[in-house]
Amino acid sequence: MKRVMIFGTFDIVHDGHRHLLHEAASMGEEVIIVVSRDEHVLELKGKLPLNVLEERMETISCESEVTEVIPSDEELGTYGVIEVYKPDIVLLGYDQDELRASLLTWMDEQELTGISVTHASAYEPEMFNTTILAEQMEEEGLSLV
Repeated sequence: MKRVMIFGTFDIVHDGHRHLLHEAASMGEEVIIVVSRDEHVLELKGKLPLNVLEERMETISCESEVTEVIPSDEELGTYGVIEVYKPDIVLLGYDQDELRASLLTWMDEQELTGISVTHASAYEPEMFNTTILAEQMEEEGLSLV
């Protein structure tokens, strides 16, 4: 049974995320979502997510392809979740180049082999991007939470 792991913030779940989940489900029988902690999002993106960790985990868990949802490791840049869940594949969003580099460096340091780290294809990134969607919602006066 192949296990696929996805890392992300999942602040506003949209069709781009669903495309990622669909690709993950086509690669394996289990899809494990690792949701970034609020403080990590702040450190990496310079702003807090719109929704707190627990709400983001609950929202993404409702997607049919998802087997399990877990919070990221407490310390940024450590990937103990990989050691615990032992995925066969880590599927990254099309734009997660820095995460890929960090993961590959960590895996090399840990001498972990046999885990494929790959990017999903982009799905209409000019439309389905959390930052763009949040800005559009704000302009239209819609609630973000």
